[in-house]
Amino acid sequence: MWTSRYPLAADAFDDGVWRQTREAAMTRQHVELHPKHVWGLIGVDVDHPDAVLRMVSTVDNHPPPNVIIENPVNGHAHAAWAITTPINLTNYGSRRSVRYGLSIEEALRRAVGGDPHYPARLIKNPFHPRWMTHFIHDNTSTLDRLGGILTPAGHMPGRGWHNQRRRTPVGHSRNETLFHGVRHFAYREMRHHWGDPEGYRAAIAREVAIRNADFDTPLGVTELGHISTSITDWTIRYSRMWNDGPAAYDQAFRAIQAARGRKGSGRNGGLAGNSRPGGLIRGADRAVTSQAFREAVIWEARS
Repeated sequence: MWTSRYPLAADAFDDGVWRQTREAAMTRQHVELHPKHVWGLIGVDVDHPDAVLRMVSTVDNHPPPNVIIENPVNGHAHAAWAITTPINLTNYGSRRSVRYGLSIEEALRRAVGGDPHYPARLIKNPFHPRWMTHFIHDNTSTLDRLGGILTPAGHMPGRGWHNQRRRTPVGHSRNETLFHGVRHFAYREMRHHWGDPEGYRAAIAREVAIRNADFDTPLGVTELGHISTSITDWTIRYSRMWNDGPAAYDQAFRAIQAARGRKGSGRNGGLAGNSRPGGLIRGADRAVTSQAFREAVIWEARS
């Protein structure tokens, strides 16, 4: 199902998730769905007692999955669809393919009523004795084929879905959204807490809690503590702004403001609507020269 040499795997999530050899990972209840840089399986989690029935009821609704891994205790299940050409998730891959794959994943989730908070990093191990595995077929599908079935059924998300997804993050993206948002806040907040690291830590922890409350599904207290501690520890230990003190901070602030002022004056210093002074005049000169050249060519052709 995956080609990672050291896939993520775990039994109980509370005990932690870590990379292991393939042999060790195959003994765990949950394994990595696909390698970090190659996306070859699309996974969906359905937390309903009739999960298997939802996944196999495919007529005019969605393509059948390759495998369904069911929890026999409550009927919840994971399903996976194999992609013919795996998607390259590195910087050398196509962003359009990644976005299309995410849209297909969202459409499959909608088709079977899947969990929107499922981050699709781990899947139930289909070879573990705890689960009941249903291997449906071994054919792969292209993204276009999946989209050709899901679009007429009305499951494909609209054009603005990716932006909406960023505004309402789920899964691991909540951690990333909090971290990067509060990180930028922390750089500005330090000017109010020179020489007061504990007050600075309290301010960052408070901001993390406030932003976390905006999520539809907030993160737990432990995760919030990890995020705020990571930001404040790095800032206090390694940030030159914090270690150099308020004088260096004010000097850097004045330099930034001066650079912004020079950029603004350069944009508006010439005639209106030009990014450089005199740009309109130079453009007019080039237009006159081009017109003269055109007239000369026409005159030569006629003569």
